[in-house]
Amino acid sequence: MRKVISVIAILLGAIALVVGIGQKTFWAPPETVTASMPEFKEESPLTVIQPSVQNPGSEPVELVITGKGEFTASLARSYDVEAWVGDAAHVELTGVDRENHQLIAERIDGEKKTPNPAGDDLFFDSQKADGTMTYRWTAPDDGDWSLLLAADGTKAAPSEISVTYANDDAMPWALPLIIIGALLLVLGVALLVMRVIKPTKSATSGRRAESAVANTKNGPTKQNSLAVAAVLALAVSGISVPMAPSSDKPSESAKASESAKASESASDSAKPSQSAPEEKPSYPVLTEEQLQRVLGDVEKQIGKADEKNTKKDLDSRASGAFKDLRTKRYDILNDKIKIAKPLALKTSVIRSAAVPNSAEAKFPRVITVVTAKDSDPATLPIALTLQQNSARDNYKVTFAAQMLPNSTFPGIAVGDPSVTQLDANADGLKVKPKDALTQLADVLTNEKSKHKDNFAESEFIKAIHSGQKAEQKDANEAKVKYSRTVTDKDTAVVSTPDGGAIVTGRLNQKAVFERTKDADPLESADELTKKLLGSSTSNGNVEITYAEPVMMYIPASGNDDKIQLVASEVSLLSVKQVEEN
Repeated sequence: MRKVISVIAILLGAIALVVGIGQKTFWAPPETVTASMPEFKEESPLTVIQPSVQNPGSEPVELVITGKGEFTASLARSYDVEAWVGDAAHVELTGVDRENHQLIAERIDGEKKTPNPAGDDLFFDSQKADGTMTYRWTAPDDGDWSLLLAADGTKAAPSEISVTYANDDAMPWALPLIIIGALLLVLGVALLVMRVIKPTKSATSGRRAESAVANTKNGPTKQNSLAVAAVLALAVSGISVPMAPSSDKPSESAKASESAKASESASDSAKPSQSAPEEKPSYPVLTEEQLQRVLGDVEKQIGKADEKNTKKDLDSRASGAFKDLRTKRYDILNDKIKIAKPLALKTSVIRSAAVPNSAEAKFPRVITVVTAKDSDPATLPIALTLQQNSARDNYKVTFAAQMLPNSTFPGIAVGDPSVTQLDANADGLKVKPKDALTQLADVLTNEKSKHKDNFAESEFIKAIHSGQKAEQKDANEAKVKYSRTVTDKDTAVVSTPDGGAIVTGRLNQKAVFERTKDADPLESADELTKKLLGSSTSNGNVEITYAEPVMMYIPASGNDDKIQLVASEVSLLSVKQVEEN
């Protein structure tokens, strides 16, 4: 019996070893596998690769993308990519079937043509390729990121994609089989070489009988023990042996387990059926790298327009009040009137940046930054506000002016989670943004305004009051009436980490010179006024219109600080003769 068991143990051990080693070597599956895209009958201008192609916790997958000619792969946050795609026809790659090694994708019908997404501000990065691209999936920041593929928006986007990833078809029994096989071999060899130990003869039959009784009481012989060990080893290796029938009654431990589960179930049922919805994580609408790229292109494109006073060159990076005033300045310069060139935008150094955070693709988006041409503290910085109207639009300057003397702008780093975009009626501030602009208009118009104490001392406010007094004095007996309005559509608000807000807006000033009866004709004060009026004098009333773009800081509610003007300028828009009332 001992020999039979030893032979069986050796054979089973050898088989287990061969199988175990084989699973680690010549039977081992490939380390990586490749999944390919299904084919679609219709072509699409866009292909979207969702972050679900990446298996969480594993090494980044490699995408091999093949297209017909040149194409671009652009990376952005998933909700931004979804907003950019909109209603366009596209192929959407949503995951990998790792059992069948095939990509999961579907085609969504829609618009057949789109703009070319390459280089748009929305995207963190855009990579170009001709024919084939190998893309290693890596997210530049927290959150979900998606990849948008496109040729030029009119041609078919690449849809021949394969993904290479680590093979999950592991051989979990390889190591256990090797260990069990080795143990069975050792056991089998031990049984073969072990000699049978015979019991010694006793002097009397009484002692022999006592020894037999003692052996019977103490348990089986060594040979039987070895046989039992062999059977146990065989059982471990996967061969079943007859077992005693189990009792139908549950054990005490089973009862305890069931009792615990019942208690857990009762506890769960006692909890509210609906928990409060989790707040979506928010992220800055631009990373620091994106902001630097945007500002660099802003300086380049606006500088190009300023060089030759070309209005068309403003289209790519200017809008709103900034574009209106810049265009008017170009018209005056092109009429050969000697006035100063517009303020050159220098964006090399970012001194502060209020970049809002968002949990969704909500537009328009507004950012406010302070830049300078260098890091010299003596260099007067420029305050800018930029706005992105939709996912497919780039950021455009809506406000730009040098910071006023003695003004300050909160120091804010890109990505500060407390910065958000607000509306003109935002609460939590000392004064609502919309009301603050209206109050400022009144303070500039009326030196004794009831709102004057809401604003900190400002050289700009002093200069406006001083200029209006001088105009009234030099008006040739004419009465001068001033009025101001706010252009609501140009108002933009971004919160600051201290609970305050940066507000950008546009005021429109109107100065009407009313001649008194038998007064001398009104005379143009300078060459620009004369050119715009079309005459050096006027026998009627004259209306002069100015634009006053402003940026202010409003403290948080409950703060003792006053509203502070950060930056502003005055631009002459028109001079015309109007009918007498």
